Amino acid sequence: YTLIALLTTSLPALAVTTFTESFDDSNESWDSSVRGIAATHVSTGGADGGGYITNAVDFSISSVGDNVVGIRAETTVSNVGGIPSFSVASGGNFSGNWIEDNVSTFNVSVRHNATVPLDYFARFARGISSFPGDLTVNSVSVNPNTWTELTFTISEDQFNAAEGADFATVFSDIGNIQIGVDVPAGLPGADGPITFDIDSASVVVVDSVPEPSTSLLALLGLGVLARRKRA
Repeated sequence: YTLIALLTTSLPALAVTTFTESFDDSNESWDSSVRGIAATHVSTGGADGGGYITNAVDFSISSVGDNVVGIRAETTVSNVGGIPSFSVASGGNFSGNWIEDNVSTFNVSVRHNATVPLDYFARFARGISSFPGDLTVNSVSVNPNTWTELTFTISEDQFNAAEGADFATVFSDIGNIQIGVDVPAGLPGADGPITFDIDSASVVVVDSVPEPSTSLLALLGLGVLARRKRA
């Protein structure tokens, strides 16, 4: 019994690891609603009391039902003097093969100052080109002027294929994440821009517990045989 208990409890438990972008020191190369134009960094007042990033969006030319991006995390390329330069949001911690990496959720805290609740979505897009992408199926309603944490489950049934791509094509090479809202009635033509604040963006990765190895099973068998021989 002792041998079996020792080997069984030595198996690693289910592990959950998280990368969180706190924005305490800078905008970490996140962009505004316009690709290549940086989001503004604010040093205090975030969801955790520290820094956050913000962007002002003009809804004067939007229509009801439009998907409007507020802030984005992208891998972008600029060309200065014939030399390409890469800008990678959060050091690339939100880029890569989310399927092989077992990413289970993307979490982010958001805030806005519209006069009505806004329904938030996330768009996850492939590679540097930011196309094709997948939109979350269900938007999340957020009240004005309060930090709200959103959780987007990364699974095929939570996304649509409106841009002609399947789940595997997009999530095997994530290069861009856009956080935005579905424009409600009354918001188009609103006086002045509406601010979008982002903090504490994170990816959660779940590691599977490995199956017992062949050698482990063999040792378990020897332990059972040894016990039977003594009986």
